[in-house]
Amino acid sequence: MEGAYASGSWVATAPSLPVVMADRPMSSAVLLPPSPELASGQVMGRVGWQFQPPAGSVVNAWLCHAGGCSRLPASRGQTDDLAGLPADTPLHFQFSLQDRRQRAATLQGLQVIVNHEPLQRP
Repeated sequence: MEGAYASGSWVATAPSLPVVMADRPMSSAVLLPPSPELASGQVMGRVGWQFQPPAGSVVNAWLCHAGGCSRLPASRGQTDDLAGLPADTPLHFQFSLQDRRQRAATLQGLQVIVNHEPLQRP
């Protein structure tokens, strides 16, 4: 089969991440499609995310790529902010504590679900 021509999705997870500072965001491991051909010639549509902070912890969160970051308002949700990017664009989370008086927090369950569709050619 040559390239993926149908819409689809890929899921990637990152290891747990300790977040220890309010003024210096910590970056997760890079999130990529499980196989390069899965997203080849495709562009991102809606991207879902989730992560699990410890009970009572509140963190600042972003989903990032080489060109910038999108603020995540909650520990799970969906965004269209990355729509149109190549579907194989490397992504990563960034986190910081909301308040410098907070205790360090280890975030778990870091996951993205990238919906993608064929690149529309004129």
